[in-house]
Amino acid sequence: MDTHRSRNDAPDDLTRRRFLGEIGRGAVVGSVAASIIDRGQTASAADAQPGRVKHRILGKTGLKVSEIGFGGHSWAYSKVPVGEKRYRRVTLEEAVEMIAEGLDMGVNYFDSCTPLLECSVPGEALKRLKKRDQAIICVRPSHKMKGVPNDKKEVFDWTEARLKLWQTDHIDLLLLSNEQHVTDKSGYWDMSYSIEACAKLKKEGKIRFTGFGSHFTPEWFYEAFAKFAKDFDVCSMPYNVRHRVAEDVMPKAKQAGLGVVTIKPLARGSLLAKRNLQGKDAGLARDMIAFVLENKHVDVCLCGVHTREQMRENFSASWTTLSPERRTALTQRAAQLPCNEYPWLEQGWRYV
Repeated sequence: MDTHRSRNDAPDDLTRRRFLGEIGRGAVVGSVAASIIDRGQTASAADAQPGRVKHRILGKTGLKVSEIGFGGHSWAYSKVPVGEKRYRRVTLEEAVEMIAEGLDMGVNYFDSCTPLLECSVPGEALKRLKKRDQAIICVRPSHKMKGVPNDKKEVFDWTEARLKLWQTDHIDLLLLSNEQHVTDKSGYWDMSYSIEACAKLKKEGKIRFTGFGSHFTPEWFYEAFAKFAKDFDVCSMPYNVRHRVAEDVMPKAKQAGLGVVTIKPLARGSLLAKRNLQGKDAGLARDMIAFVLENKHVDVCLCGVHTREQMRENFSASWTTLSPERRTALTQRAAQLPCNEYPWLEQGWRYV
């Protein structure tokens, strides 16, 4: 399937795709953009205040989740600057402090993927803080499913290992995830065996809700919605100021009854490249996350944070309102920043 298809080639919803595409190019802001923007639609009045991250309802789970969540990359990657071009990982002690502050700000969603530290560090932090009951934990059995019977074992083994790393007796959300190269169909796989495993884990009380998300193409999301949406609660996809095809995909997810968790709000930092974030470009990361949150279909936006300063800036997106001029400037700047490190984003998730 051609993932480079232009809007003019769309077979069924040409008008809608053109409409969204124009917004994607930053050509429409005012009243048209307002049809997408609906900040805090599920937030309570008590949520809407500076210093507190607002909450939304995660699809049919009924879970009240912070609209910004801790990305697992926060704990596993060396991103804390310690000198010129030198970096280290967040220490456990720093993680405890960051998570304590994040919880106080209302952030309750914790994501985790392949690296073990994405589970063990926040797991230990929550244990020390005695705050497991305040956290919604998501684990992603990643890059393992092939659409074969062994998928069941992969899901069982992954879940058991992550329960131990998170030091908990249950996982709130198990989110199946693959990369483009894993299977023949651009990362898409027959989910039936994984669904069997998820049903058994639910029955055993080890997981509460399930979902799927991947690096595969938007077209394969549509097929997954059609075939398997009834068996899941949530889906996850990339969305940021440059990679905006999710504006087509998310409404379809909602129609299928799925909550939406977005990833890559900064395209793993590539949208911040060569910017003076301590000077004239201060607040850029916050504004890009605020852009994501303006979309009423987003339930949770995941972002990596590596210092308390980054955390405070990123989470403040929850009470940041972008002016039309600022929004236009962001989209125009993003149009000039190819994300060469992540071709799957450029090829599948950007309007062309």
